[in-house]
Amino acid sequence: MKNEDDFREIQNCMTKKVATISPEATVLKAAKQMSNNSISCVVVIKNKKPVGIVTERDLIQRIIVKGKNSTKTKVSDIMTAPVVCVPPESDLVPSGELMKKKKVRRFPVTNDKGELIGLVTQTDILEGIIHLVKHIDWKLVTMKISVEEYIEKLRDSKII
Repeated sequence: MKNEDDFREIQNCMTKKVATISPEATVLKAAKQMSNNSISCVVVIKNKKPVGIVTERDLIQRIIVKGKNSTKTKVSDIMTAPVVCVPPESDLVPSGELMKKKKVRRFPVTNDKGELIGLVTQTDILEGIIHLVKHIDWKLVTMKISVEEYIEKLRDSKII
């Protein structure tokens, strides 16, 4: 049986296959990549390290609303940077709190070299917390049964 720590870490709920793009790529290329893969963001990487992120919101606010040309504008011109990254062993709850504080919906996950190894979203964190709560609830139910059985044995033995 797994313990709570197995459910608490970001690495157990993050997406490991992350869409990435170069800072020099065009915004149109980023938009096509997001559209073709039905995803809401691409992580901008340089030397395997996240240097920014481009989201659907970035495309709307920084290209469409401003009337910029997506074929001439580079990803580096509209990406959100610097990007907040988290290590894979980060706890779900503090990571979710940090997202709320930073007003973001996703974090790139990086190894100890700062290289991209995953992406965690608000939805991933919520699903992880739900899984953790179900696990803890199951443990409480089984513990309650065990305590009841123990009390019954104490009664049978006339200890209580």
